[in-house]
Amino acid sequence: MAHDTQEARRRSDRPTEAVTRDGVHLRIRLAKPADIGQLADIYSHLTEQEMRFRFKGPATKLSLEEIGDLVNPACGMTSYLAFSEDLAVACATLMHDPGRNAAEVILSVRPDWKGKGVSWTLLHDVIARAEAAGLKRISSTELGEDRDAINLQREMGFVARLKSADPVSVSMEKTLDGNGSPPLPANWQQE
Repeated sequence: MAHDTQEARRRSDRPTEAVTRDGVHLRIRLAKPADIGQLADIYSHLTEQEMRFRFKGPATKLSLEEIGDLVNPACGMTSYLAFSEDLAVACATLMHDPGRNAAEVILSVRPDWKGKGVSWTLLHDVIARAEAAGLKRISSTELGEDRDAINLQREMGFVARLKSADPVSVSMEKTLDGNGSPPLPANWQQE
């Protein structure tokens, strides 16, 4: 059984290649401690509102220590970077809840790369990785005004539940049943 778990983990950590709906070629791979500078660069480009959406409060900048936590398994987090050529354009972080065999996901995309299918493609990839690692559920908490994130996750099969009315926050949750993430739209391709 331990061997099966280790093999599933290795499969979930392998780099993948994907093409977004707009034809953007992405290479997605596990983020490592050496990638702190690239993660910092992604977060440095996010607007104050995007930071608030990601961290549910007033955050304008992450410290290098906080960014280091994103790639530190001891902190219960696993992050993946999406590259277009050599530029890191997006990051997905899974915050593991081992007692519930689940993880919360946070997506962060450089503003100049939004609207090109990067979020959809990265979330699709991360769902497949979470399933390969044996997770049973993936979730996120979104502020009600972050309609783009809520709509994206609904497209991916997440179910929305009101978490708080003031301010409005929504719990988004997807049960992973081992059948893979939703199929890619016909005009997208996985390489």
